[in-house]
Amino acid sequence: MSSASERLARKVELVVPAYGVPGRLLLEHPRARELYPAYQATSCPVALVMVPLMEAALARSRELAPADHVAAGLIDYLERHIPEERHGDEPGGDLLADLAALGVDTEALCAGPLSEKVAALIGTQFFRVAHRHPVSILGFLWLETFPPHRATVEQLIERTGLPRAGFRQLLVHSVVDVRHGGELREVIDALPLEPWHEHLIGISALQTIGFLIDAWMDVVGADVEAPAAIA
Repeated sequence: MSSASERLARKVELVVPAYGVPGRLLLEHPRARELYPAYQATSCPVALVMVPLMEAALARSRELAPADHVAAGLIDYLERHIPEERHGDEPGGDLLADLAALGVDTEALCAGPLSEKVAALIGTQFFRVAHRHPVSILGFLWLETFPPHRATVEQLIERTGLPRAGFRQLLVHSVVDVRHGGELREVIDALPLEPWHEHLIGISALQTIGFLIDAWMDVVGADVEAPAAIA
């Protein structure tokens, strides 16, 4: 019998080919140097909200824990994982430093409006944590099972000619997300999930990936048809 993480992986396999399309288009784009900062800036709010979202899931898990074994099982994992995802004195600070090294006005970025896709992604996640079940956070975090490939990052650095300092977080995650992905699978398999929990995690993972693909395609694929797999 397959495990819960294996079943989730099979669901997400349906969109994995599409998930790689924006990055490949960026790498091959004749204006890769110009587009890379915008590409990273587009998904930056998702990284910035990761810790607050996990903190919301942790708070909700603590509320539910006395009568909910799944929520209780999330607490230790989130308490351990939140500090590892801060990446700076403030959550996401190291990514903002990377963007600054690329010439992005990070104050304007943080003060500016979100893209519709990113806003939908973030709002949907907070709603599910608060009004469905905090286990949905595991679908959002399933992104960590797709760490950046070090060789691809090095190729992108060479291709764009941009400062290496603008790629530090990609290089860090090419290493740490290998471990984080394994830990996430272990947590999913250890929890006493019911079918509706697995469905919620799966929907969360698929929509997170879908929203991100759409947001990135707005940057690199204005003249390219969006991947049909998202439908």
